[in-house]
Amino acid sequence: MPPLATVIVLLHQYGYVFLFVIAVLEGPIITIIGAFLAAQGFFNVFIVFGVVVAGDLAGDLLYYSVGRFGRVAALERLGLRIGLSPERFERLEKYFEAYGAKAMFYAKYTQTGIIALPAAGAARMPVVSFVWYNLLGTLPKSLGLVLVGYFFGYAYKQIDSVFARASVVLFALACIVGAYVFMRQNRRLAP
Repeated sequence: MPPLATVIVLLHQYGYVFLFVIAVLEGPIITIIGAFLAAQGFFNVFIVFGVVVAGDLAGDLLYYSVGRFGRVAALERLGLRIGLSPERFERLEKYFEAYGAKAMFYAKYTQTGIIALPAAGAARMPVVSFVWYNLLGTLPKSLGLVLVGYFFGYAYKQIDSVFARASVVLFALACIVGAYVFMRQNRRLAP
């Protein structure tokens, strides 16, 4: 993330367009900075909220599209090397059919979207459902970040540091739980 002075200059020059683009790429901290600038009178806080929600959803759709349109290439190139057989993709589709909402909320709040969002696309989760569940997860998350930024945005560097550590911890926990579930399922399938 560039220094706050650089972000402020770019936000002054390009306004909400720059906020949207950065929200697509780096949502949480730019949400806090945008809300902080709204508290300082640079922006309207309600527009900041709308722009960061739109940016977050656009970023999620990009990840979804990678999975949706890269599915065949992934199966052909990597699938069998890493154990993603057509049967496992079929199970992935059934999982997202049954638990898509839970998977989207889990990804939204544990920073595991880099895995779950393309997986939803690869599983052919209906795009309307994908957007709906992401919107339901994004609204409270973005609102919380806007409130933090509006009232405590002056401490954005410390907040970013806390988010980075929390994301690493949550991602590690998700990997551990995923490995445990994977090993447990494979043990049941072994002869």
